[in-house]
Amino acid sequence: MKTAILSVLFGSLLVFSASGAFLPEGNGDVFGLEYGESIAGVPPNTPKIDGDLNDWKHAVWIAFDSEKELLRGKGAWKGKDDLTMTWSTMYDAETFYFAAAVRDDIFAPAANAAQPWTGDTIFLYIDWEQVGAGQPSSKPNFAFMKKKALVSDFSGGKNPNLPKSDIAVVPTPELDKGGMIYEVAMRFEWLTDIKIKEGTEIGFTPGYEEGTDNPEKKAGLVFMDWHGLNPDDSGNLGTLTFGGPLAVEAVGKLTLTWGQLKKLAK
Repeated sequence: MKTAILSVLFGSLLVFSASGAFLPEGNGDVFGLEYGESIAGVPPNTPKIDGDLNDWKHAVWIAFDSEKELLRGKGAWKGKDDLTMTWSTMYDAETFYFAAAVRDDIFAPAANAAQPWTGDTIFLYIDWEQVGAGQPSSKPNFAFMKKKALVSDFSGGKNPNLPKSDIAVVPTPELDKGGMIYEVAMRFEWLTDIKIKEGTEIGFTPGYEEGTDNPEKKAGLVFMDWHGLNPDDSGNLGTLTFGGPLAVEAVGKLTLTWGQLKKLAK
């Protein structure tokens, strides 16, 4: 980030479905973030992993909804009504949280849990040491197959405990016929030996895979991530900064207190 975020006070725009569930929209520009940057805030309460994003309504949300996020599929992606992913991260002393709202006209999961990339699925690409070269040190996968939500480890065996993580994946018609909400809690000790604290920066991007098992989308495979670059090269990842607490005032405004965020990050 080019500018330190010290304390920001503003009215927050919240979007809810007819059922009262929170549906996120990208708000990174409100926080002054540049493209490829995000912030993980500390939630006021531990989020319940149930696919209800009301626990996330004051988090920082990033939207993948344009052609610049397409690593593959420029001829197959038909725009925002075809596929978008709006995602966020939060954390506390022990746990890294990830959530995403996927707008999709058709959800087509993989048939084989060992090959989730052949269906609709999410990968995280994480460079904990911000090396900026080589393969990411962590690569969790989140999938929904045969009505069961799964977390898998594709780090080459570096994070073998990840499948024990808490996950909820919930079909969400408000996000179109194939719309899904993902919510995951992963223990830091299962991901990295690095001590995460306020001001820590890592290389990071989610990647959404619309796989080849979808017979109704024969135009080709779609993959979305930051910059539309190969995320298996850590040099292509964006930056995630671990910030301070998220808190909501009684008047309904959002207060973010990050402290000397950029000074801590340097």
